[in-house]
Amino acid sequence: MTAIIQSQIESLLKDRIGWSASILGSKEIGRAVEQRVTAGDFPNLQTYLQQLQISTEELEALIELLIVPETWFFRDWEPFIFLERYVKSEWLPTQSHRILRVLSVPCSSGEEPYSIAMSLLKAGLTPNQFQIDAVDISNCSLDRARKAVYTPNSFRVNNLEFQQLYFTKLGNKYQLCDLVKNTVNFMHGNLVDPNFITGKNPYNVIWCRNVLIYFDDAAREKSIRNLNGLLKDQGLLFLGHAEKMQMLESTFVSVQHPFAFAYRKQDNHNGGLGLINGEKLLIKNQPLISTGEVSLSRLDRQNKSPLFSRKDSPTIARQNNPTANRETTQLKTIPLSVPATSTSKIANAQNSSQLPATDLDTARKLADGGQLSAATTMCENYLKQNFTSVAGYILMGEIHQAKGLDVQAEQSFQKAIYLEPNNYDALLHLTLLAENRGDTARAALLRQRIQRLQKS
Repeated sequence: MTAIIQSQIESLLKDRIGWSASILGSKEIGRAVEQRVTAGDFPNLQTYLQQLQISTEELEALIELLIVPETWFFRDWEPFIFLERYVKSEWLPTQSHRILRVLSVPCSSGEEPYSIAMSLLKAGLTPNQFQIDAVDISNCSLDRARKAVYTPNSFRVNNLEFQQLYFTKLGNKYQLCDLVKNTVNFMHGNLVDPNFITGKNPYNVIWCRNVLIYFDDAAREKSIRNLNGLLKDQGLLFLGHAEKMQMLESTFVSVQHPFAFAYRKQDNHNGGLGLINGEKLLIKNQPLISTGEVSLSRLDRQNKSPLFSRKDSPTIARQNNPTANRETTQLKTIPLSVPATSTSKIANAQNSSQLPATDLDTARKLADGGQLSAATTMCENYLKQNFTSVAGYILMGEIHQAKGLDVQAEQSFQKAIYLEPNNYDALLHLTLLAENRGDTARAALLRQRIQRLQKS
């Protein structure tokens, strides 16, 4: 009976909020249910299930136990860089008399929508020239977002200029100023609900990052339908780098900015077809990393990033700061495919430059220019001399993916995992590759691994 009720609770969660037990993990759900049964003093699981089916409050309480709010200000660089450039080059010259409407969902504890607001201010907009609606299913997260008081964990970048500009230090915490705080309207909502934030005017920009990866196919379809209906023609949709495009009725064309993972909605009268590099293409169920000759590398952020320098790149930051992630300095497993050498030599190689860091940057720039063959050669030469470079193997995997070489891409990402078992980017890439080849079991295990990493 217990297993049957557990299955019914998992089905309820999937139907109501789109979370699949294969992604969340039955054990995680079971532990959360046990906590709620104990806290609510329910006599048995059957009674708890009945309450869960009729009580919105109880469902929300269970959701709070399952949510892992993992976010920080300006998480990933390129989306915010592209947003600033979009406002300066396209919005202000032609639409300055209008209000830019932005939706952030899920908004968690507010770091993302507030980062959007700071980017818009830096781009030259005044607070009365834009509106940001931020939605989340967690009331606890929304309460924290409205208070806008943050711990150092929310500031994970090296350049904290924005912190100095917009925050006041309160003991060991930071209070966001009213100038930014008042630009965001927080709301409770369920992305898979057919009536998700109805009655709102369409948005020019929607951010929906790092949530679709936790949904099953049906929930993703519902979510994309909702987002599609809320976005204006020619509007921008930002997704997470491990998420798939699953556009059901409209055409979305990838913007030409590497690692922004932004898509422009085409006019409805285009008949579902758009143009990419002069060719008609309907984007549906496609990975965000294209299999064509596309831009891959992160742009040089020196004098281009609104708030950061290139050293803040996640992989490069780990290279420059060995203490940022202890896994990078303690090799526990030596991959079979690296050149035969002693553990001491590997450790020494990690601490030496061997080749200038610009060699890897050059490989990125070659890939960014569509020169994937040259980028492959450069990256391979770099790895021959720096065979413990996690960043090098991740870039090699991304280049292989762009060339449609999924097997080689997976091997490269796996090498990165050998060297750094908890590397978030490599795990997400491996999850996407497993999903694309239909290996749902491995994809589920990888997602569970990512969730455990986020909770640690």
